This record gives sequence, C-alpha cells and structure tokens, in this order.
Amino acid sequence: MKLLTNMEMNTEEEENAKEDGKENNEDANENTHTNLKLCFLCAQPATKTCDNCNLVAFCSENHKKLHRPEKFCFPFMVEQSDDVGRYVVAVRDIEPLELVLWDNAAALGPIMGCSPVCLECLKPVDGSFYCENCNWPACDQECAEGNVHKIECETLKKAKEKVEFTNFKDTHDTYRCIAPLRLLKVKEKASETWERLSYLMDHNDERRKDVEVWDKYQRSINKFLKSSDPNLKDEDMDRAMGLLWTNAFATSDGNDQALFPTFSLMNHSCQPNCAHSVFPNKTVALQARVKILAGEEITISYISTLQGSLKRRMKLHGKWYFYCKCARCMDPTEFGSFTSAHLCQACLCPEGYLLTTDVESESVPWKCVRCDQLSTAEAVIATETQIAMEMQNVDNSLAGFEEFHKYTSTILHPNHYLNIVLKRQLVGLYSDILTQLEAEDLERVKQYCEEVDAVYQIVNPEYQKERGYYLTNLCKIGKLLARKYLSEEKETEKQFSERVEKCIKLFQESQKCNFVQLKTTTESHKSG
Repeated sequence: MKLLTNMEMNTEEEENAKEDGKENNEDANENTHTNLKLCFLCAQPATKTCDNCNLVAFCSENHKKLHRPEKFCFPFMVEQSDDVGRYVVAVRDIEPLELVLWDNAAALGPIMGCSPVCLECLKPVDGSFYCENCNWPACDQECAEGNVHKIECETLKKAKEKVEFTNFKDTHDTYRCIAPLRLLKVKEKASETWERLSYLMDHNDERRKDVEVWDKYQRSINKFLKSSDPNLKDEDMDRAMGLLWTNAFATSDGNDQALFPTFSLMNHSCQPNCAHSVFPNKTVALQARVKILAGEEITISYISTLQGSLKRRMKLHGKWYFYCKCARCMDPTEFGSFTSAHLCQACLCPEGYLLTTDVESESVPWKCVRCDQLSTAEAVIATETQIAMEMQNVDNSLAGFEEFHKYTSTILHPNHYLNIVLKRQLVGLYSDILTQLEAEDLERVKQYCEEVDAVYQIVNPEYQKERGYYLTNLCKIGKLLARKYLSEEKETEKQFSERVEKCIKLFQESQKCNFVQLKTTTESHKSG
C-alpha cells in the first residue's frame, strides 16, 4: 500500500507549516465548521486555538498533540447529540484520498475466543515451548522475554487458578483475559490514553441481559484475574472488557484485536465516507473515500458494506445495540443498488422485485413492486441463508460457479449482494487465465467486473482497495479485447485507440484505490 501524506500533496505549504497554515485558512474560511470556544475532543472550555489551522481549539497540551501530531492538523472535531452521543465532523472540506487521522493502539491482544497463541507475537503455538516465568505457551525464549508479553507476565505468574494447555486447536477461554488485562495496565501507566477511552461506550448495561454470555466472561476474565491480583476491581475489568467488545476490531492477521482510542469515536454508516487501514506497527490510518464537506459527519463501516439490509440490521444490533438509520438503510432500494432485493417467484417478471415494506423493521413483509405479492421477512432471510450455505459447497471451478450463478439469478436481483459475491468469485477465477479466453468470454468477465463496480460505486463509493482490483481487471480485459478486435479487423485503429485511452483511465483510477496516506513520511508502499 502506497503511503502518502498531505505534506507530499502540498510540499511548499509544509515547509513552513505555521505561516502557510494561516494562509490556507483564509481559503478554508470559505467553507469551515468550527467552535473555538470548546476543546475539539472533550468539549471542555478551550484555552487555546491551533496557530496553524485556526480551525480547532483545545483545553490542554495533551489534546493539542492529539489534534496536531508531527506537524499535521487533523481536520475534525467531536460533537455530541442526544440521538447518537459523540460523533466526529469535518472542520473543513476534506478531499478524496486525504488523510483524516492516524491513531496508535491503546491495547493489543488475542481476539476473544481464540485457540492458544504466543502472547508476544500472537502466532499459533503447539505447546513445544512455555514461558519459564508464567508457564503460558510462547514461540521461543525470545518471545517469552519480549516487551509485549512483559505487560502481563508477572500477573499471570501469580494466578492461583492454574491454566492447563492441552488442546492447541480449539478455543481456549482463558485467552479472553489477556487484552482486558493489558488495557487495565494502560489505566495504571498511561492516564492520558485512559482518559481518551472514557469517551467511548461499552454497552455493558445491554450486555448484562445476556446472562449466559456475561457469566462466561466473568469466569474467564474477572475470576481468573482476581486470582492473580486481588486488588483488581470488577468495575474496571467489566469496563475494559466492554470497551474491547464494543470498540476493538481484528487486525489483518486475524489472531489479534486492537483498540484505537480516537479512531473509535467514528460512527457507523452503511455508505461510509472514509476507509481505514491497520499497519504492522499497529497504527491505524483513516482516509477519505469521497469529498467530505465541512460540518459533515465522518463515518466508517463497522461491518462489510456488501450485505443485505436484514443481515446488517441483525449484526449491528447484535453487537453494537443500534439500528442504522443512514440514508442507504432508509431507502428500500438502497440508492438503486437493490443489494437486498429478491426476484418475485409469483409474477416472475424481470422487474418484479421484492422489497421491504418498512425499512425500520426486520419483521414486516416484503412486497413485489410489480404484482404486490407478499413474502415474510423470515422467508427472505431463510433464502439468503440457504444460498450462502450452498455457495460454500460449490465446486471451486469456473463451471461450478457459473452454474450456481445461473441458479441464483432466478431467485435474486442481479445486484443482490450474494450475486455480487458470486461475480467477485468468478472474476477471481478468470483473472488467472484472461490471456487464454476468447472474446466472448472476455466480454462476460468484463460485464461481471462492471456490475461489481457499479454496486461498489453505490454502497462503497469512490476509492477503496477492493474496487481497485476490479478496475485493474477491467483494464487488462480492455487491452486484450482491443488487440483481439484490431487483429481480427473487427475494429478500426481509431476504435483501438479509444479502447486504449479507456484502459489508461481505468488504470489511473485503480491506482488511486490502492493508495493510503499515513503520517508525515514520504516513504511509499503499494498495497499487496
């Protein structure tokens, strides 16, 4: 992934940040959203305004550093409402691909409910080596003595409730305590970071209602940690667990979860205007996908945007206890993407789509827009679940997925998210043999790419990595078709040139999808 910065985009301004920050603000004043009476982060009375951007105020030196680390002003402030609590807005217009913030992890640890891993590097272990001090599995002596594992090693050593490690494949409940313990160490040793965490929700009041799950966590976290340190308080352990449960997310390798205090202030939208990337140094970078206007909320997606409305509602309420009311969720057609629509099996018309009769309920009937035939929400979700299960058993071949796609095309809208998933799979399989395909097959793969991209442009607009993959394939296919049609004299030199020009534009767009800005370095990397 290529790492760029606003400094690269505006080198002259950054050479004299303070002077040019003021100059830039003269232009920014044409479209800004500020409140210089309150701290941009905590809403306490401000004591000073940023001398560089003049768009943000703060109450302390610590909060100033959070606004402007490494000579770069983050273009946002935190506001609050009765409906959603805290949310983040742009203080000026933010351009596509512009860096919004970066944040360092407050705590990093094994995901909840993982199989045994090394507590230093979080890689799977087989029981061949144990830390001599705490007797928990590790990769080797180097990992056992690592700085990350040192955070909890002494506490684990003192545990009266000894842990047995016999099965290294299945979930080991005691690993649930590691990330909360590390977060509790943050409270002891990094009060500034813990203060930022105080702005986040833990949803423990709602979670306590699920007695079975709550009791499981009480046993594997509170009870075990108290056997190590009797001074630990249930209130603090519950808070640490709730913060992680609500705000942490798994990083790219899948074995660990990280909690980023400032980044976690971002609210969810099923059509987000920002995307994030986590890097090996456990820094998260947040980047604008589209232009964000001053005063507009900055949003991310907590879940994959390529899901149907019923599944999104269930997932969001199941973990975060809210029902999304973003513009996409409030539109039965989801901005004309129809990613949740089923084909009516009564009228069998190409335009006969089943859509929900009430976007704010997951239990109301769905109705055909052509013949008014009704279907229950239970039937809709059952159909999707059945197709998803059958998809997992499809023979991993082009013929298998092409045949299954023909089947699903008789049940689901062409843009239904499961059909888009199938088309993505087909593009992935075809991408390795593009040069072997005839023009007819290339045109079909091209159509798959275009249909996937059309949906992405609605539910996941502008620049993001997955879209870049399909644009790259469209570029490759375009070049192959241009050569074929020219060599077979089916098209003229002029038409060939037009195809090549389109390929160049596709390539340029695909490259933009693979860039992210991080910090203030000019080092560049491409996403893999």
